[in-house]
Parts: sequence; structure tokens; C-alpha cells
Amino acid sequence: MKSGLIVYTDYDAKCNRFFINKCLELLNDEDFSLKYINEDEVLNYVNSNKVDFVIYRGRDYRLLEQLQSKGIKTFNNVLTNKTANDKYLTYEFLKENNLPYIETYLDASKNHSFPCIMKSVSGHGGQEVFFVKDLKEVNQIKNKHPNLKFIYQEFLENNGDIRIYMLNGEVVVAIKRKSNKDYRNNYSLGGEVELYNPSQEMVNSASKIASLLKADFIGVDFLLTKSGYKIIEIEDPVGSRMVYKLKPELDIISRFIEHLKNNI
Repeated sequence: MKSGLIVYTDYDAKCNRFFINKCLELLNDEDFSLKYINEDEVLNYVNSNKVDFVIYRGRDYRLLEQLQSKGIKTFNNVLTNKTANDKYLTYEFLKENNLPYIETYLDASKNHSFPCIMKSVSGHGGQEVFFVKDLKEVNQIKNKHPNLKFIYQEFLENNGDIRIYMLNGEVVVAIKRKSNKDYRNNYSLGGEVELYNPSQEMVNSASKIASLLKADFIGVDFLLTKSGYKIIEIEDPVGSRMVYKLKPELDIISRFIEHLKNNI
């Protein structure tokens, strides 16, 4: 019997009950047991209970490091979580590996043009992303959010973005997101979604990322610009709501669980 945990913060768990319940349904049988636990309680739990694996749906790679040091298998690994959840590290990773990226700065004064996009390095779901017209607006936002670290990127006119879902190094599905109301295309912010047939170049880029990170289950987001595509984010944890809306028969969570069972 292999025992595992699925881990979220309380806040994120409220938005992801479908994912949690699906995993609990699929991983409680004669060979596996799975329990949901809040992120703040994980270390105390693993110190007093046998845990073989953790489905980690948070964004604190340091917690993953502690779990892995105890011999616990985690989905995803430390490198994936750390790279995906710091936007400047994502930029450095893309640049270092000759993947299409948007030039990114930590200092707004080094950004050569306005308007630009200002993002916290740790934001997700389109939150903590700002369209700024000048340094005055930058400073106003920094003063309002003194504890956040920001990056600055050129604003690129676009025709939406594409998320490619990667599982065990293979493409499962690609979805286009496009907003007619906002500069952000996120589905959670009202963006329209549709299935998309990605180019071979995009597939190759997403596959390269998954391979380099040794990632189990991630999303790779591409911005469709006039000059071609740019990779804007790596998603870990990656959500599944868009997939179940557009192509529920894929049952991507079940596919992830099968991968997990084969890799413990």
C-alpha cells in the first residue's frame, strides 16, 4: 500500500475541489491511499506518518526540498516548481536554453520603452500584473505593494496565448485563450477559450522545457505576437478547468494519476 498526500493552501483548495476530489477518488483503492492536507500542516504530518508520495499543488519549492530530503516522491519536482514560480527565473531558464522569450528586466528604468507589463515574480492566474505607461505608474504600484518583487517586460500586441499541457513529456492538448476586454488572456479573468492545433515548433519548445525540467505535469504558455510566438510562463501547478470545459473526454486528471502510479 502506497500512501500519499495532495497538498494545497486553504485558499487555492477552495478553487480546486474538482481536482482534489478526482485525485481522492482515483487514489484510494487496494494499492494506494490519498489524503488531502493543507500546506501548513504537511511537515508535521510527514514527521509522524508514513508518506510515499506527495501531489504538491503549491508554489513553495523549499517545502518540496524538505519533503524530498525525507525520501518522499513529489509531483512535480523541486526544479520545476522553483523555475515555474519565479518569473525572472523562468526568463533566465528560457534565455539560457535558447527558447523564445520576452526581454525581461528587474529594474524598470532599464526597460527601454513604455507602455510595458509589470508583473510580480510570484503572481499567478493573471493577478499582480499591471499595464504601466511610465515610471510614475511603476512607482505608484511599488509603493502600494512594498513586499512584492517585480519584473518588467515589453508590451506586445498579440492575438491571444496558447497553453500546451505536458504530461510525462508528451503533449496532451493545447488551448487558446483570448480576451476582448483585458490585456490579460487568462480564463479565470474571463478570457474566451478554444482548442488549438499548435505548430511543430511550439510542440518542440514545450517538449524541450518538460525534458529539461524532468516535469511530470505542467503547462507551457505561448504569446501569439506579430513576429511569432514567445514563451511567457511555465505553469506548475497547472489547472485543468479549461480542459474539462472543452474536451472532458480526455480526462487529463486520470491520465496524470496513471502516470503517478507508474512512477512511484
